Amino acid sequence: MFSPEQWLDSLTPVAAWRLLILSLICVASLDWLFQASGIHNVGLLYMLPICVACWRFGFKTAIGVAVAEIMLSTVTLLRASGHLDASAMVELAMQLIKFGCVAAVVSRFRQSFDRERFLARRDWMTGILNRQEFQRQAEGMLASATTRKQSLLLAYFDLDGFKAVNDQFGHQAGDRLLQCLAEKGKSLIGSEDCFGRMGGDEFAVLMELAKAECALEVTEQLHVGFTAALESTGHRVTCSMGAVVALPGDGASLHELMRHADQRMYAVKHDTKAGFSLAGHAPQFDFDPLLSPRQQTCSHQS
Repeated sequence: MFSPEQWLDSLTPVAAWRLLILSLICVASLDWLFQASGIHNVGLLYMLPICVACWRFGFKTAIGVAVAEIMLSTVTLLRASGHLDASAMVELAMQLIKFGCVAAVVSRFRQSFDRERFLARRDWMTGILNRQEFQRQAEGMLASATTRKQSLLLAYFDLDGFKAVNDQFGHQAGDRLLQCLAEKGKSLIGSEDCFGRMGGDEFAVLMELAKAECALEVTEQLHVGFTAALESTGHRVTCSMGAVVALPGDGASLHELMRHADQRMYAVKHDTKAGFSLAGHAPQFDFDPLLSPRQQTCSHQS
């Protein structure tokens, strides 16, 4: 189903400006033609450029567009009658007030819309991506990585001993621990990477790699960083992490990558805990699954 707001948001800034200018020209041209035909009540047509401007560029831009529209209306009235009487000036002033009110309403609606959309895509406890939004963004990253021949790392981990924190210290202590972990995660990944809570005490990270050979180093950095965040809470909680490398052209789907990373995570969890396991989706790129972080060495099998 066509969604006007999603279509507007998908436009590049240049394309949005072109649409705004084109709509303004079209409305002004129609106003000109209607005035010449004796039709004067065309003020509603000017609402469209104002709404476009307000939705994409904000309230101030919309007010600028409103002022430009009043100037165009003034030119049109002068062409039609040759002068501006008091009633025409009052009408123009009322139009400006009306345009300003519309801009204010659309601007406020946009703020509410963005806030609700943000909250719908976030985990309410930690503020990071929820499972649905993580998967949506991750699918986009995979598609982009395939086009740009970019390697990706998917890390999936859960917490060892988290249930004991809830049982012994209460859910508030557990909530604070999750929030601390989420804050640390935001500092470990880039702005273009994905970090989400998959549910309960399970989390996932999808990030770009400069080179596939850096996967081991990056995975260890993630594990060490999250482990340090957990230690800072004062609770005896660790994390078991499974990670998988998606190489360009290996055809891995997000479902396959997550299943593979999940298997690796549980291999660590059931064997050593407090470690990580790194593998490649493609068979030619693999690491030992059950070594602790300090024992792992980077090797690319041919």
